[in-house]
Amino acid sequence: MKKYGLSLIFSLAFIINLFGQKIEPKGQFLQDSMAIGEPVQYSLSVSYPADFQILMPDSLYDYTPFEYTRKQYFPTRTDSVQSFDSVVYTLTSFEIEKVQKLKLPVFIIQGKDSTALYADLDSVFLEEQIQMVSDSLQMKTETTISKLDKDFNYPYLIAFLIALGIIILLVIIIFGKKFRKKWQIWRLNKRHKKFRISFESKLSSVGDMPVEKIEKLLYTWKKHAEFISKSPYAKLTSKEINQMQQNEELYENLKSIDRTIYSSKGRENATEAFKFLLNYTDVILEERIKVITDGK
Repeated sequence: MKKYGLSLIFSLAFIINLFGQKIEPKGQFLQDSMAIGEPVQYSLSVSYPADFQILMPDSLYDYTPFEYTRKQYFPTRTDSVQSFDSVVYTLTSFEIEKVQKLKLPVFIIQGKDSTALYADLDSVFLEEQIQMVSDSLQMKTETTISKLDKDFNYPYLIAFLIALGIIILLVIIIFGKKFRKKWQIWRLNKRHKKFRISFESKLSSVGDMPVEKIEKLLYTWKKHAEFISKSPYAKLTSKEINQMQQNEELYENLKSIDRTIYSSKGRENATEAFKFLLNYTDVILEERIKVITDGK
């Protein structure tokens, strides 16, 4: 209890100090209007004390009603007192609301915890691309009547279709579950084989990749793990994945990649970390196949 009490006191002190520093993120769209599916840019910037650690949202953040496309980092500017960070996000939206709004946070890191501070809500207008059709248009009608041949034997066709339907129904009832399991396993194996070839071909160049591509490579792994496991890997942080999988070696490799993305440190270990993730998808696939085989 004493340990938790001290932790609470330190957290409260951090929050009081945080508000005392008046850290105010600024977020705004760089244009007033957009069309459905058209890229729109959103700028997020923040000034903060030089001894603070700040993180900006990445590709895994929920940008609803927008979808993330890419982002552009700008180098941190620091003097003896203040630091300044800024990012420009490129987003798209397929929603039809005339006014679409967004506010993004910055995350202030305190040990293993973080505090989110949000910029003010900003909006962008949706331009209508489809013009109204005039009511004055008249439909033309075709009044010529053509006589149709009736030589085709429809009773035989109907009888054949009924018989075929009964046969298909019997096959589904008797063998459907077994075929469905085999098809699911075949589909998973095919998808996994294709993923391994593609993912492994990129590992040799991890050391020379910019941070954005390393982040995208991690997201590709999460999406594949999500597909073969039916678990929401793409929406989970490294810590949340560890809570789900309870695998310390997996967690250490995920943290190694996170360090490379967020601090550009440990790049020499990133290749080995990605190799471990690639091999770990084999474990995830085996677990999924066992679930399907057991009929769950």
